[in-house]
Amino acid sequence: MAVWNQLGYTKLAVDSILRNKGASPFELVVVDNGSRPDVKAYFDLMSGKADIKYIRNQRNVGPIAAINQGISGSGRKYIMVMHNDVVIMEPGWLDKITRVMDENARIGIVGLAGRQEIYANGCVNEESLKHDLQNEDLNEPMKEESAWVAVIDGLCFTMRRELLDKIGGLDEAYGYMHCYDLDVSLESVRAGFRNMVLKIEAIHLGNGGMTRKTRDYKDLVKDDYGLLKRNCKVLAGKWRGLLPLKVA
Repeated sequence: MAVWNQLGYTKLAVDSILRNKGASPFELVVVDNGSRPDVKAYFDLMSGKADIKYIRNQRNVGPIAAINQGISGSGRKYIMVMHNDVVIMEPGWLDKITRVMDENARIGIVGLAGRQEIYANGCVNEESLKHDLQNEDLNEPMKEESAWVAVIDGLCFTMRRELLDKIGGLDEAYGYMHCYDLDVSLESVRAGFRNMVLKIEAIHLGNGGMTRKTRDYKDLVKDDYGLLKRNCKVLAGKWRGLLPLKVA
């Protein structure tokens, strides 16, 4: 979990992980991108209460680079990436994810949300979104327990260590953010895996990210939409041999 300020949302996310994790052993690796002192103080207090590894950067290196720091800081069989504004509502959700991935070695990534179609220009078909997020402005939550998808959404996803060993982490060519989740999904497909969304009840408080709505972010990233457009072009160019991709 990469964090940058937003302590209130981070507390909600961490509490939901600890409260609903189930029996699966885990380590929470937090990479702090130079947050205000209250974030470090919170994780100092959490020391000893849970298996949490806290890494602090002196400056904001961006979520993609921070996630790669977290990946390199863990040797676990499965690596989950989770936004700090995601609240998990379903007990035993980690057990569900690990059980499904243990039972099917063809799964490279399991997400809480994902799209079944991505176009040649790097944009996704929003109508193909699969999720069980309790957000009113999304399409209807999925009724099936699982669904194959072309690409997962970066709000929360679990990768197989074997996949990460092949690709060497997330592609930092995308800069600060955007499209890294689509990219790693396509890496999974190229490596011979499939991607899945599991029906897990959760809330993405920001529905796109709470940090992106802050003044700090707008000062750091002057043109967020421009960055998105630029990265979609990078994605489309990198994956022109695989796109478009549709999974039923």
